[in-house]
Formats: sequence, C-alpha cells, structure tokens
Amino acid sequence: MMKTKTTLFIIIFAFVIISCATNKNISNEKLYNTIWELGYISGPRIAFDGLYPDKKPKISFNKENNEVSGNNSCNGYTANYTITGNSIFFGEPEPTTMMFCGEGEKVFLNMMKKINKYSFDQDGKLNLIIDDVPMMRFKKAGTKTINDLAKSKPATVPENQINNKADVYFKASGTEPFWFLELSEQQIKLKTITDSIITPYTAPLQARDSNVKMYKIQTESSRLNMQITQSECTDAMSGKLSPYTVSVEYKKNAEPSLHKIEGCGAYITDYRLHDIWVLEKLNGKSMDKTNFNSDLPSMEINSTTKAFTGFAGCNRMNGKLFFEKELLRFTDIATTKMMCDSDNNENAFLKAFRTATTYKIENNRLWLSNPSEELLIFKKID
Repeated sequence: MMKTKTTLFIIIFAFVIISCATNKNISNEKLYNTIWELGYISGPRIAFDGLYPDKKPKISFNKENNEVSGNNSCNGYTANYTITGNSIFFGEPEPTTMMFCGEGEKVFLNMMKKINKYSFDQDGKLNLIIDDVPMMRFKKAGTKTINDLAKSKPATVPENQINNKADVYFKASGTEPFWFLELSEQQIKLKTITDSIITPYTAPLQARDSNVKMYKIQTESSRLNMQITQSECTDAMSGKLSPYTVSVEYKKNAEPSLHKIEGCGAYITDYRLHDIWVLEKLNGKSMDKTNFNSDLPSMEINSTTKAFTGFAGCNRMNGKLFFEKELLRFTDIATTKMMCDSDNNENAFLKAFRTATTYKIENNRLWLSNPSEELLIFKKID
C-alpha cells in the first residue's frame, strides 16, 4: 500500500512540473499579437485619471525583434526588451513623436525602466512588476501587432523607407528644437517637429586622434552633415547623461542655408549578447574543467545595463561593456583575490578577455577577437 502511494505521488509531482513548464511557455506567448492598455500604475500621488485624462498608455510586444512600441498617452515610443523566464527588462524608451505632454508621460516611461518581472492574473491582465510588487497593470485593447502598424504608415513614406528597428544601432535626440535621429545598416533618419530627412547609410570618416565619427551625405533632395563624438553629454531637459555628443547640420536642397542642432546619443548594445556564455576555446585551444581550478570560465551579459558578471576559472569577475557598431570591449574588469594554482589558465583567459575588441555571434557561439587573432570562443547555455 505504501509503495502504491509513493508511486502515485511521484506521478502527480511529475505531472505538476510538466504542467507548470507548459503554462510558462503559454504565458510568454500571451504577450504577443496584442495591444495592452494601462489600467493601473503605482506610486504617483496624482489620481490615475488625472495623469491620463484622455488617452491611456499602450504597449505592444514584437517577438521577432525584441522591441516594444506604443503610446505613453501623448507621444509614441519604442524600446528594446529582454525576457528570461518571468524576468523582463526594458531598454531606454525613445520617443518617436515630440509633443509636449504632462506628468503622466514621465511617470510611465520612468516606471518602465525599473520593471524586472511580469505575470498574468486570472483575468488575463498583464502585470509589470518590480521584484514582487505589481507596479503597472494592462488590459487587452486590440490584436494589432507592430508589423500591422508599420504597414499602416502614411503613404507619403515609401515602403522601402520603413526602417527595420532591429537594425538600428545608434539613437540620438535633442531639444530646442526637439529632434530625433536613428542610424541603421540601411539608412540615417532625422526627424524634427517640422522636417523628416531619410538618407542611405554612408560609412563615416574616423578622426585619428579621438573617437569622432563624421558623416557627410548629399542626396537629390537633401544634405546632412553629422558628427558623433565620444564625450559625455547631458540632456538639457531631463538631465539624463549619455556617452556621446552629437551635432547635426541639415537642409532640404531648396533651402538657402543649413539648420544646426545639437544633442546626445548612445549606441544600442546588441541584444543577442544578453545571455549566459561558457568558455569553449582559449587562444585556439579547446578547454574543459581540467584546465582550470574548478570549472570553466563563464559570464552573464546584461545588454540593458551594459554590464557583466562571471567566473574567470578561479576568481569571480565583473565589469562593464563598451559597445559600438562592430566593436565590443570589456572594461573596468574587477576580480576577487583568491590564490590559484600556478598552472591555472585564468591569467591567460583574463589577458585575452581584456584585449578583445571585436565580436561575432553565430550558431549559439560568441567569438571574441582583436585585429591580430581570434582569442576566445564562448558557447551559449540556457
């Protein structure tokens, strides 16, 4: 009798585990093909209807390019996102329109940046959570996807000029006047309150003495000069710090003179880096646990915060990412100070890690190299 009860318990336990795993996959899918409308937000003293008297903020998840877009009750916005289990992190939301709005917009966008979890309640509503506290609750408001919305853009913009957001690798913006700029593999797009200029992508001229990139573009309809300088920049309105200062000169060909604007910008870290990686090869040689004190070196990269943590073969390590187009460096690397065996490969690993400047991702592997040689290969793990 006792054996029968034990067997029955094991069967029930296994069923519960399988059921939970299945539900987890289903819950992820619930995010997509839906427009979610905000119905509750925690924190502000102003009543919800006072924050959003007319339109309520909306959000839509694009599964293909890991991007959300929507309206924050006044302006449109886009942001990258990453999901692991029930954890979710949003990149810096960027405006796609530039109307002046009240307090509600700022409350919504600031809250998005703090969210780290999500769940669905029994009524099918989406909860965005900080730690274990639900901070925003959304209800379903439609079934249009981001792709549907892209197809409905005004006919004045040619279809081949609708930018693939997954390819955007640099964004900049400024005030007085408000403007917004995006760089992708295909094009450079500049939007102001009154103008919109889209040009084919052109490789920049690189200054030798500092990290300065200069673009000079002339088309049949417009002219665009741009300079991106690696120099800390403070947004005049929000006070937000950015790592790059951007200056732009532009005009339609019919205009007599150039318009000059300045602002701040940042490169968007490749979302594919956001994962856990374990060392497979070091300086061309295959590695296993016997080559290190206890285990293979590994790291977890957070592309949103541009930081990493990991294990170097004997000591723990952490640091930051420096990312530009086709460029990746690991900086501010700090390790613990444990004593390691003299034949341990940790020093060789850290030397290669510090000197890597370029990367590629293929077949669930991350290659790190410098102009002279291939240094490290990591394998992605789930």
